This record gives sequence, C-alpha cells and structure tokens, in this order.
Amino acid sequence: MTFEEVRNLQISNIIGNVTDYQTLVKECLSIVPTSTLKDNEIAMWISAAVEDMLRQDINVSENLSNGLVQGAIVMFVKSNFGMCDISEKELASKTYKNICTNLSLSAQFRLEEVIE
Repeated sequence: MTFEEVRNLQISNIIGNVTDYQTLVKECLSIVPTSTLKDNEIAMWISAAVEDMLRQDINVSENLSNGLVQGAIVMFVKSNFGMCDISEKELASKTYKNICTNLSLSAQFRLEEVIE
C-alpha cells in the first residue's frame, strides 16, 4: 500500500466521524445542536481541517479522540466559518497553527511514511 493509499484510507475513516465532530463544533460555535442550516459548511471545514493536518503529516486518524487534535479541528473551523469578528478568526487561526506546530513536532502525532 502506497503512502497516498494510506492517506486516502485515513481520510475516508475520518469523514465517517464528521457527525460526531459537527456536534462538538456546533457547541464551540454556540450553535443549537438541532440546527441543520450550516451542517454542510461545518462538514466542509472539518474535512478541510483534516486534509490540512494530513498535509502537515499529522496522524489525525489514530488520534481523533485526542483533545489537541479535536481542538485543532475546532480552531480551524472557527477561523474559517461564517461571518464573525475578524479578530476572533485571527485568534482561532493562530491557535490552530500553534497546535499543529506542536503536534507535528511530537513523534506520537507524526505520520510514518510507508515504504514499499
């Protein structure tokens, strides 16, 4: 299995957990859990966060329940979601980048390259 195939498999496993993350993200965005109006946008940003962390070689799939990974996903969504105060978006973006930097420096969170 190539590195790209492993990456695609991880993404498909993570996308299955989007509904769990939607509930968490809605809570963090102060959106009523029963509201479905912005579900597609939230799911898109969750997927984008996962893709971005995988691009940085952060092993998201094996650490989905880790608070740092969850926090990073929430901060990514907050920094890109909807129309809100720009200073809040900037703070969320900086927080996301800081968390990702710390995750990528830890061997526990780095993806291992698959060599054939």
